[in-house]
Parts: sequence; structure tokens; C-alpha cells
Amino acid sequence: MEINTDIAILGAGLSGLAAADRLKEGGKKIFIVEKAEREGGLATTVSYKDFRFDLGGHRLYFKDAAVKDRVERLLGPGRTLYHKRKSSIYTRGRFLKYPPTLLNGVLYALPALRFKRHGARKTDGKPASLKDWLGRNFGPRIHDAYFKDYSLKAWGLPTEEISSIWAERRIGSLDLKKLFLDLFLPVSGVKENTGHFLYPENGIGGLTSALRNKLRDREEILTGAVPLKLTAEGGRLTALEFEQNGRRGTLKFRQLISTIPLKEFSALIQGDPELAGAARGLRYRSLIVVFLALRKRAPLKDHWVYFQDPEVPFSRASELVNWSRNLVPEGFFPVTLEIFCAEGDGTWRKPDADIAAETFKALSAIKMFGGAELADFKVERLPFAYPLLYLGYEKALNAVTAALGRYANLELAGRSGTHSYYDMEECLLDADRAAASVTGKTG
Repeated sequence: MEINTDIAILGAGLSGLAAADRLKEGGKKIFIVEKAEREGGLATTVSYKDFRFDLGGHRLYFKDAAVKDRVERLLGPGRTLYHKRKSSIYTRGRFLKYPPTLLNGVLYALPALRFKRHGARKTDGKPASLKDWLGRNFGPRIHDAYFKDYSLKAWGLPTEEISSIWAERRIGSLDLKKLFLDLFLPVSGVKENTGHFLYPENGIGGLTSALRNKLRDREEILTGAVPLKLTAEGGRLTALEFEQNGRRGTLKFRQLISTIPLKEFSALIQGDPELAGAARGLRYRSLIVVFLALRKRAPLKDHWVYFQDPEVPFSRASELVNWSRNLVPEGFFPVTLEIFCAEGDGTWRKPDADIAAETFKALSAIKMFGGAELADFKVERLPFAYPLLYLGYEKALNAVTAALGRYANLELAGRSGTHSYYDMEECLLDADRAAASVTGKTG
């Protein structure tokens, strides 16, 4: 099988589909190769029997009005829900609203009252680690009370070994004054503190499905196709070898956009020891999403809850009935729970039934979930869920992007493709950038 196209796109997640949409609007000939059997990537709503659930708690919030308008047009009139955000942290047997509110803000503020600026390591005048950043902005007591345990659980590393870039991008440029001011009136503009969000009525997969449906020609996308090797000639990538259902094929192209995990993409270019060596420094955090179909319980008021206590195996729970009633069959109050791990470790290798049983047992031990009955479950494993921004990761990332920069017809895009902690709006914007770049190159 040989396929010829102007622009090839690796990955049919949000970024890949969004880039394809922009390119099709411009009249370009495109072809998408997706390793999984389904499109959508992390922005997928899984259908299981009578249930539907997202691969984690995905919300849509925007700073760019044009991106917001585009998403609403894609989803169609009346298909978008508008929610006032409700989330909390469960710690030491109690629920604390997150971000802080007037009612419980003092519980966040108290650990910072004795805040002293000292002992932060610096690199070029900036905090080097997440611990340094939190110490400089909030003080060590805030770090110890609300970040120390959760960061270790989520990332598998202490805050001393996580880059401050994570906090700069996720939390933003906050200090204590702004934190306390946000208790009275949200003014910081930090997305982590966004009070409202949009959500497709049938799950976050409604967005990627809408993008997929705009690709009218089914022959423009190939799922279940495993990339094997990229061919390079004269400083350009020219062809991709792949395998689908035991059959080999070749995709030839003029331009290439990659949205797949950067480490996987780098492995496709063989015979480049510099690139291979640098790519070994790219690390990821994997995720197991556990869907539990529960009966006989009262749902929480929150959309999601963070669990920072080390003895609780999951890090976040999403209360599906609060996201959309369309996700929940009558008589059920299901939840999804997220367990961070490393691909191939002991947790990753456990049988699905064991993971579900252990998760349900831990959930039932929490008073607010006690008494529920488990009717069914589904387990999903996501090997490249999060780029791991460990302290010093930039060295490996910069070396990889420099090596790939030698190929004039290559664009990297999206969260996985650029190894960046992007949210959904940032993925859409980056897909637009990549599409515009290759359009300029192809004329």
C-alpha cells in the first residue's frame, strides 16, 4: 500500500485533528496516521455499555475569544454546557474548596502567615525547582501543606526534582498578595483559578468528534496504523513506513506535522545517534483511568476532587453527573478516578479487576463515598499522559528539538508533539500555528 499526500499528520488527537481542520479549510491535501484504533487521543469520551466517560476531567476555558467561538461553532448551538467550577482538595479527612474561597481561604492562608523568604536555589535569578518557586511565591508552609504530598503522588518525584516551569505555566505569576486578593475577587487571570468552564453535553470527545466529522473523506485518516520508520533525504523527511493489521504501507508527503509523543517520534528517525541519545532524556508520567459504575450513593457537589494523602491510591475523582446528565444512565452515580504511575511498573501491570477492586475499596473508606455499590467498571491505560517536567528536562528537550530542526519540512505541535504542558486551548492555538507554518511552506 502506497499513499501520497501534500501534508502528513501523525496523531489524531485534538492537536492533529485541529491542524487537519485548518489545512482542509485552506484547501490542502492531508492524510492522518493514528496508532490507536480510535481517534481523539486524550480528548476521548469512552463508550462502554450504557456508560460514557472522559479520560480524566477535561474542561474548556479560554483567554482567546476566537478560539472560544471556534469551539462553540464546532460543537453546534445548544450542545455546550456552561458550568460554574466546583472543585476541592480532600486531605486529612476533610474537603477544602480549591481554588480558595472566602469561606475556607483562611485554611490556605494560615500556613503562609509565617512565610519567610530564604533558602531558594536560583538559576539565572529564577527559582530552579517547584519547591523553590512555591517557597518564593507562597512560603514553605504552603508548600508543605498543599503541594509536597500531591506532587510526589502525581509526578513520582519530590518537589525538589520538578522544574519550576510547571508552576510558571500551570499556576502563573502569583504571589501572596494576589492569592489573598483572589479570595475576594478573581483578578489574576490565571487559568488554574478560572471560575467557569464550557463542556460538551456528550463528553469532551464531542469536540474531537466534531473535528473528525469535518474530514468528510474517510480515506484521509488511517487508524490502527503503527508508525515504523521515517525516511530522510536531503534535509527533508519524505516518507513514513507503517503497519496496519499485519500489512506494511508507505505514506509519502511534502510536509509533516507530528503531534505524537516526541520520544516516540524521535525513534522513527533511525541512524541519528545524537537524536537517539537526547530523546532518552524525555520522560513521561502515565495514567490509569478507572471508571466505576456506582449505585446507592449521594453525588458530591464538586466536578472533581484532588486527593493528596499518600494512602489514597488515586489522585483525582470526577463526579460525572455534575459534568453532564447525558453521561449517566438512570439509577447510577458513576465516577472516574485517575491513578498516576509509570508505564510498565507494578501498578500498570495489575489486572483490570484488581485495580478496580482496590480503587473501590479505597474510595469506600472515604465517608462521602461510603455505602455505594459497585455495578460495573472499566479501566483505561494512557502511557504518555503527561510530559514529565523534571528539574533539568530542558537540556534533553532542547537537544531533541535542535536535532529535529535540521528537517526543513517538519513541524511539531500540541502537548505530546512539543513535550509541553499545554491545556486544550493552547493545543488548538499550537495546531493553528503549525498549520499556518506548513501552509506558508507549501504556498
